[in-house]
Amino acid sequence: MEHRQNPVILTIDDEENIRDSFRLFLEDFDYRVVEARNGREGLQLFEREQPDLVLCDLRMPEVDGLEVLATLKEQAPETPIIVVSGTGVIGDAVEAIRLGAWNYLLKPIQDMSVLIHAINQAMERARLIKENRAYQEHLEAEVARRTEALQKVVGELNSSHRQLQEKEEKYRSIFENLQDVYFEMQEDGLVTEVSPSVSHFSCYRREDVLRRDISQLFPRQKNREDLLTRLKNSGSVTDYEIYLQDKDGTMVPCSLNARYQGNSGTAKICGTLRDISERKQAEARIEHLAYFDALTELPNRRLLLDRLEQNLSRAHRYGHYGAMLFLDLDRFKNINDSLGHPVGDALLKEVSKRMTQDMRAEDTVSRLGGDEFVLLLSELGDDPGNAAVQAQHKAEQLQVRLAEKYHIMGHELHVTPSIGVAMFPSAEGAKESGNDILRHADTAMYRAKEEGRDTIRFFLPSMQSAADDRLAIEKELRYALERNQLSLYFQPQVNADGVILGAETLARWQHPEKGFISPATFIPVAEATGLILPIGEWILRLACRCLKSWADQGTPVPHLAVNVSPRQFRQPDFIQQICSILDETGAEPSQLGLELTEGMVIDNIAETIEKMQGLKQLGIELSIDDFGTGYSSLAYLKRMPLDVLKIDQSFVRDIESDPNDAAIVETIIAMANHLDLKVIAEGVETEFELDFLKTKGCKSYQGYLFSRPLPKTEFDTLLKAGTVKRKD
Repeated sequence: MEHRQNPVILTIDDEENIRDSFRLFLEDFDYRVVEARNGREGLQLFEREQPDLVLCDLRMPEVDGLEVLATLKEQAPETPIIVVSGTGVIGDAVEAIRLGAWNYLLKPIQDMSVLIHAINQAMERARLIKENRAYQEHLEAEVARRTEALQKVVGELNSSHRQLQEKEEKYRSIFENLQDVYFEMQEDGLVTEVSPSVSHFSCYRREDVLRRDISQLFPRQKNREDLLTRLKNSGSVTDYEIYLQDKDGTMVPCSLNARYQGNSGTAKICGTLRDISERKQAEARIEHLAYFDALTELPNRRLLLDRLEQNLSRAHRYGHYGAMLFLDLDRFKNINDSLGHPVGDALLKEVSKRMTQDMRAEDTVSRLGGDEFVLLLSELGDDPGNAAVQAQHKAEQLQVRLAEKYHIMGHELHVTPSIGVAMFPSAEGAKESGNDILRHADTAMYRAKEEGRDTIRFFLPSMQSAADDRLAIEKELRYALERNQLSLYFQPQVNADGVILGAETLARWQHPEKGFISPATFIPVAEATGLILPIGEWILRLACRCLKSWADQGTPVPHLAVNVSPRQFRQPDFIQQICSILDETGAEPSQLGLELTEGMVIDNIAETIEKMQGLKQLGIELSIDDFGTGYSSLAYLKRMPLDVLKIDQSFVRDIESDPNDAAIVETIIAMANHLDLKVIAEGVETEFELDFLKTKGCKSYQGYLFSRPLPKTEFDTLLKAGTVKRKD
């Protein structure tokens, strides 16, 4: 490919914002960027544009990144490909490297200098590879040509002594300036010629090597015998690896190209020798990365599973028991996000050191990625009860050790582990794979997190069943939006006379086969997987479209509340996203309300208040949902630009039977009135609850006493009426 003034970079990513950010950034460095939305389009663009470099995601529709890598490796193996993916799974990275990726970056890329450095490094490497190949081809052709020329000169010795001298001088110039080592030797192994370049990578001079037997230079007998056998059988060898023993005894890895020349009996072996020390070091590094974590130098998932399979085999053969401890650091993300990745990485290194303290030789500590670690305990005896006790004891030791304070880059940090334990084999004759055991320990770890963190839980089969159900929900939820399975329902918010004051939007999922799936089931999954971001944006956009539609029809809704998840709210561009949706839909900001949870606002309170003030400047109403269930405190209520408190239905439900809940509700109403905040009681289902709330000063209500959540068509009918009749 001819050199281009502006090199072309092909980006293949299904996320438009990622492609846009890459294009805008790379164009500043005089790169021309072409973009593909998926793997299929990327392969078509590659064939048409013949780019100089490819940036490729792994997880894409139609044709994923691994298929793209496999295809491009076959079609254009010298084109540099950098994987930029959102998955931190080391198995994906290893597979991508195996399929031909030159580098692997995690997105989102916080520091774009990392990207341009990786691109420049790859472009320079590609250039060097092309130049090196061209040079090697030129060198081999030149050596062959000069050898032939030399033979011709010998044959024409009597024709022109002067011509012979000129050609010998020309040959000698090339010979003495070779970078690779040219050599000739007899069939018996005696070296008869060698270029001075032998001193470039060894302590030998040309004079040291001449008239030596190759057994003195290449002492590995099997290596030599195999080389000579190949030469005799095929007449030549290419890129044959052999070790040269230097003067000081150092073994230098070399690549040898050689062939037989002449007739039998008078034949000689001619060839070139190249130092491949750097190549071997690179290969060793790649091999190391395939089995060890780059940050902590601990075994990675691949090596862990290999050792686990061996342990399973021995456990079944000898009746031994073992255990896998799966650790996740509680709230590590908060440290990483607030103090930066260098602090987070240093903390992970320190955790790995503590985990390997007092470790038996037969055990394995592994880092799977992120803040997930595994301790594989081997051969804990033939008694399952005693083995479980040993595993529990080790888990408790780790729990105490990892909870001790850390001093990292001037910060005093505290982390605690959630630990899941899976014993193996789990039952006599059970056909479990290493992946099964790892999954069981992972499931137990998540149970430990769900039950309060900083705790230890052993795996039970019922846990795996629940985890499998959760995984099924996650897989189907990924397609629910694009297949129009999600819809918005609206639950009216009214005064005591049933006059509609507003409504709350509620997402509903009607699965075509499983029927109605409760939000209590799919919303936590969406939050955990990040799917809440596209779902939350869809809810906001549709809610604003409804506001605009109702206003245009002459039945405006004074207040439409939309629940915002913690993950949504913490997006750096959340306010810009709201502005964009309001501009796009034409909705009135003062009619839109955002409901935040207590846990969300108390986490990083300074940043939260700043973001809330930005939303207030747009005219949006802000409310605290489920008030009283979390971190209720006048200290933060006074600081925040709130408009509404919502009394959680768990308090409303029991005000008739539980004096404590009645007192809490009365206190919340009094507190709101004191702070000049509106109060909405949710979950109002009985006349007693309504009367109590009215008596205590609450003026807005939401619940089944007035209306269940309704689809838009039914809610439209209520809006036209303007009031809601209470249920009998």
